[in-house]
Amino acid sequence: MSNATKRMKTLGRTVRTYRDAVRIEEARWKDFRRTLRPSQRNRFDRIFDCARGFADAGTMMVTPRIIEVILLSAVLEILGELDEIQRRVQVLEEKIDNK
Repeated sequence: MSNATKRMKTLGRTVRTYRDAVRIEEARWKDFRRTLRPSQRNRFDRIFDCARGFADAGTMMVTPRIIEVILLSAVLEILGELDEIQRRVQVLEEKIDNK
Protein backbone atom coordinates (compact mmCIF):
# COMPACT_ATOMS: atom_id res chain seq x y z
CA MET A 1 0.00 0.00 0.00
CA SER A 2 1.44 3.38 -0.96
CA ASN A 3 1.85 6.24 1.50
CA ALA A 4 -0.79 8.24 -0.38
CA THR A 5 -3.28 5.38 0.00
CA LYS A 6 -2.51 5.12 3.74
CA ARG A 7 -3.09 8.87 4.16
CA MET A 8 -6.39 8.71 2.28
CA LYS A 9 -7.63 5.88 4.51
CA THR A 10 -7.02 7.95 7.66
CA LEU A 11 -8.53 11.20 6.36
CA GLY A 12 -12.10 10.23 7.18
CA ARG A 13 -11.42 9.24 10.78
CA THR A 14 -12.62 11.50 13.55
CA VAL A 15 -10.16 12.28 16.31
CA ARG A 16 -11.64 11.87 19.77
CA THR A 17 -12.00 15.18 21.59
CA TYR A 18 -10.12 15.85 24.78
CA ARG A 19 -13.35 16.04 26.76
CA ASP A 20 -14.46 12.67 25.37
CA ALA A 21 -11.10 11.17 26.24
CA VAL A 22 -11.37 12.48 29.83
CA ARG A 23 -14.89 11.04 30.11
CA ILE A 24 -13.70 7.65 28.82
CA GLU A 25 -10.72 7.63 31.17
CA GLU A 26 -12.96 8.55 34.11
CA ALA A 27 -15.27 5.65 33.24
CA ARG A 28 -12.26 3.33 33.06
CA TRP A 29 -11.48 4.18 36.71
CA LYS A 30 -15.07 3.74 37.99
CA ASP A 31 -14.38 0.45 39.81
CA PHE A 32 -11.41 2.00 41.58
CA ARG A 33 -13.52 5.04 42.51
CA ARG A 34 -16.29 2.84 43.89
CA THR A 35 -13.91 1.32 46.48
CA LEU A 36 -12.88 4.71 47.87
CA ARG A 37 -14.36 6.28 50.98
CA PRO A 38 -16.74 9.20 50.30
CA SER A 39 -14.12 11.85 51.17
CA GLN A 40 -11.62 10.12 48.90
CA ARG A 41 -14.23 9.93 46.13
CA ASN A 42 -14.64 13.70 46.33
CA ARG A 43 -10.89 14.16 45.91
CA PHE A 44 -10.83 11.65 43.08
CA ASP A 45 -13.65 13.52 41.33
CA ARG A 46 -11.74 16.77 41.74
CA ILE A 47 -8.87 15.31 39.68
CA PHE A 48 -11.19 14.90 36.71
CA ASP A 49 -12.80 18.29 37.39
CA CYS A 50 -9.32 19.80 37.15
CA ALA A 51 -8.73 17.99 33.88
CA ARG A 52 -11.94 19.44 32.46
CA GLY A 53 -10.86 22.87 33.70
CA PHE A 54 -7.66 22.61 31.67
CA ALA A 55 -9.47 21.44 28.53
CA ASP A 56 -7.98 24.19 26.34
CA ALA A 57 -4.43 23.15 27.20
CA GLY A 58 -5.30 19.46 27.14
CA THR A 59 -6.66 19.77 23.63
CA MET A 60 -3.25 20.95 22.48
CA MET A 61 -1.54 17.84 23.84
CA VAL A 62 -1.62 14.95 21.43
CA THR A 63 -0.99 11.85 23.50
CA PRO A 64 -2.33 8.34 23.60
CA ARG A 65 -2.02 8.46 27.39
CA ILE A 66 -4.70 10.93 28.38
CA ILE A 67 -4.18 10.07 32.05
CA GLU A 68 -0.90 12.01 31.92
CA VAL A 69 -2.75 15.18 30.93
CA ILE A 70 -5.44 14.53 33.54
CA LEU A 71 -2.91 14.09 36.34
CA LEU A 72 -0.82 17.07 35.24
CA SER A 73 -3.96 19.20 35.26
CA ALA A 74 -4.64 18.11 38.85
CA VAL A 75 -1.04 18.89 39.85
CA LEU A 76 -1.30 22.37 38.32
CA GLU A 77 -4.53 23.00 40.22
CA ILE A 78 -2.98 21.78 43.49
CA LEU A 79 0.06 24.01 42.97
CA GLY A 80 -2.24 26.98 42.40
CA GLU A 81 -4.07 26.22 45.64
CA LEU A 82 -0.76 25.80 47.46
CA ASP A 83 0.45 29.18 46.16
CA GLU A 84 -2.74 30.80 47.45
CA ILE A 85 -2.37 29.16 50.88
CA GLN A 86 1.26 30.29 51.11
CA ARG A 87 0.26 33.84 50.17
CA ARG A 88 -2.44 33.88 52.84
CA VAL A 89 -0.06 32.51 55.50
CA GLN A 90 2.47 35.19 54.61
CA VAL A 91 -0.16 37.92 55.00
CA LEU A 92 -1.17 36.51 58.40
CA GLU A 93 2.46 36.26 59.53
CA GLU A 94 3.05 39.88 58.52
CA LYS A 95 -0.01 40.95 60.53
CA ILE A 96 1.30 39.07 63.57
CA ASP A 97 4.80 40.55 63.21
CA ASN A 98 3.39 44.10 62.99
CA LYS A 99 1.51 43.83 66.30
